[in-house]
Amino acid sequence: MNISKLKNKNIACFSKKELKKIFEMAKKTELLEKIRKQDISFENLQSNYEKMTEVAGIISKNISNDRNDHEIFASIFVFSDFYENKSEICFELKDNFNTNRDKIITLQDLNNFRNDPPDFIIKSSDGFREFELKRYRNGLNTKEVFEEVKKRIEYYQNGLGNINLLFIIQSFGNDISNIDFHELNSKIKSINSKFQGQILISYNENNKDIVINQIFPNLTTTRIPVQLPSQRKNIN
Repeated sequence: MNISKLKNKNIACFSKKELKKIFEMAKKTELLEKIRKQDISFENLQSNYEKMTEVAGIISKNISNDRNDHEIFASIFVFSDFYENKSEICFELKDNFNTNRDKIITLQDLNNFRNDPPDFIIKSSDGFREFELKRYRNGLNTKEVFEEVKKRIEYYQNGLGNINLLFIIQSFGNDISNIDFHELNSKIKSINSKFQGQILISYNENNKDIVINQIFPNLTTTRIPVQLPSQRKNIN
């Protein structure tokens, strides 16, 4: 971890490898605690597929329901992959963080000290990009997506500065065929808001690609192949 400055605020920056290790250590501890509560040894769990699936499901559900852990998980395993390998994942720190005294060693330390917004920051060779994440679970059509984006713009337009607003689609099915991204772009521009950042929508496309569509101010599409966390043995 190293401490940098952004907008006169301290930010803690981690390599993907370093942050992944912190996250996995916390989840491994949580997994062992769940195993203990199930009154089953780790050795027995390895040979009991049904029980292993049950415990893994509990951990997975906890990540999806815990906003802090979900944001960190997404920054490591999804969005940092859209940037160069040497990019770092950073978090703005609260004013009470003392650079001479305080350390961030565990996931709990990070959640205790990090500020919000932004949810995370990507530091790459061409600068910093700040992101505020919003999970989208409503209807997958142009009208409902626009209404949600508009609501968030109205809420954040004077408070986020140039922080990017990133919507993660988590609606059932993930079928985005009824979303017209060109129309979304036109509708958002017609609001004439003071919002200064980019507005992006991310979704899983048929379990093959992770896609990020920028819908404001410009209309662009970027995609990378889906790669499960278990496949990332050599993450940088």
